[in-house]
Amino acid sequence: MNMTATQNSHQDHDIREEISYIAGLNQSHVRQIMDYSKAFLDKVFPLDRGSHQDVCSYVVYYQHVLAFFADGSNSGLKTPAQFVAFGGHPEQPQSLLLKDGERHVELLFCHKGAHGSMDKAGIEDIQLQLTGEQNGWFSMIRGNAQPAPCIASTQNSPCFRAKDGGDYRVN
Repeated sequence: MNMTATQNSHQDHDIREEISYIAGLNQSHVRQIMDYSKAFLDKVFPLDRGSHQDVCSYVVYYQHVLAFFADGSNSGLKTPAQFVAFGGHPEQPQSLLLKDGERHVELLFCHKGAHGSMDKAGIEDIQLQLTGEQNGWFSMIRGNAQPAPCIASTQNSPCFRAKDGGDYRVN
């Protein structure tokens, strides 16, 4: 092996080590943001028992959202009326829409997504409805503004089903 090939081999190894280190930092950062965001959920949308930190899955059961834990136990929200709508199938929702006062919060699930694959409940994002001049949504996980709460949303079709089964539109 000549000197140039040896140098390139060492450089490639160094680059791979740096990429691995940075990827680890990024995953750690996402976990910290997710922990902070779930602490926000515990504060604003507390469960009757347990913490959003420990939830493995969420299910819509009749007009309630149930959070399931690793030991098989479950809990509803301390204030069930805060759950207003969902997207997808009740047994495996793609999103849950919660409401505190006039502000909505959407939990988006994607177990194969960049963030959802690292979260035991599969939360890909948590979006807060912005009010006032900002009007739109803020992604707590990505840290940026979004124009609409649901990508599939169009003016003619709502992307949420109200907990009573009807359409739900976010104003």
